Amino acid sequence: MGIGPEDALDALDALDALDALDALDALSGSDALGGGGKSPLTTEALITNRDGIVGARMNNIAKPVIGAADNVKNLPRLSRRVRGAIFQAELAPTVDVTMNVDDPCLPVATVWRKTEDDGGDTRKLCLEPMVTMTRPTVTQLSTQLALVLGYARIRPDRGAEVLSQVGVPTAFFSSIQFMDQQRTPYTIELLYTALGFAFPVIQRVKYGLAVKRPIEFSPQVQPMIPTPTHGTLPSGHSTEVFVMARVLWKLLMESGAPQYNDRALWGTMLMRQAARIATNRTVAGVHFPVDSVAGQQLGLTLADHFYSMCCGGSWTSSTFYGPHFDAESDFDWHQLYDPDGDKQSGEVKFDGKVWATAKVQEDNGIKASPSLAWLWGKALAEWTDFEPRDCE
Repeated sequence: MGIGPEDALDALDALDALDALDALDALSGSDALGGGGKSPLTTEALITNRDGIVGARMNNIAKPVIGAADNVKNLPRLSRRVRGAIFQAELAPTVDVTMNVDDPCLPVATVWRKTEDDGGDTRKLCLEPMVTMTRPTVTQLSTQLALVLGYARIRPDRGAEVLSQVGVPTAFFSSIQFMDQQRTPYTIELLYTALGFAFPVIQRVKYGLAVKRPIEFSPQVQPMIPTPTHGTLPSGHSTEVFVMARVLWKLLMESGAPQYNDRALWGTMLMRQAARIATNRTVAGVHFPVDSVAGQQLGLTLADHFYSMCCGGSWTSSTFYGPHFDAESDFDWHQLYDPDGDKQSGEVKFDGKVWATAKVQEDNGIKASPSLAWLWGKALAEWTDFEPRDCE
């Protein structure tokens, strides 16, 4: 059975970005118009319909104009799923993930930013470390278990949120800024493009660090939802929601609308929302708080890289060194980011030891992707006032 219009509403909860975009396309596809283009009945009807109207062969028909090669003007005529594949083809080659397991107790994952100098027939590849992540110790995770068990007490209060946020929690961000499939289709497409880019990076880092879940530390955890099969750190939900929050915040700031540039109020609320969603994964019993910390650092950094691919300019490199993190500390998003100025924290310490760093890097002349720049421009237009006026 094909995807129908009713599936478009569920698309906002889908984990697969391309499948979600496919479902959203149902709103404007032949199925939505009542054609049922994938049904055997419609196929048979189209065959007999052609037989009835085609008539004799028409000769000397004027030739169409040749297609515009590698031109963003083609993008509006493509389905969102096809555009999504094009965007991922632009984004995927810009990163790489490697592992250092010289110390098997403290493996290190590095996400590299890949750039190329176009020299005509030849290209020079350049890799710069964008995120370096070292997992915490088993002893630290055992200490964090007390926080996981403590959060279990509020599961009855957070149950609806936890279940509603298993998929992509677009509805929760839409409650803060006015997003709707009919009103802001390109903003939603932009977010799913960012998530589609982040997902394989998250999974490769998780696989490499191989940090065990809370359920493996105590039989009393008893998560309220099934524990995912992949590793616990960094939290995928934390990474994804902070990607969403920062991309949205950058979009709002760039819109020039006065309310969005008033004391970073919207940015703060977006970060609060991201943090609550991340924390709810600890409430559910499937994550340690430190997982959310690592996820936030990764998500914020990937969001800045994504923005640089859309608009050019600087990017951020960051580190997370788990062994220096305070194992008795809960997740506090303020430690790593300030929405006023859109800044990641330069250095974060515990007991005099650095456990997180971030530094803004120059753009090195790297140009934005034309197709991603097109998508960003379309999304930005959905937040830009038509005729800004100062009227009370």
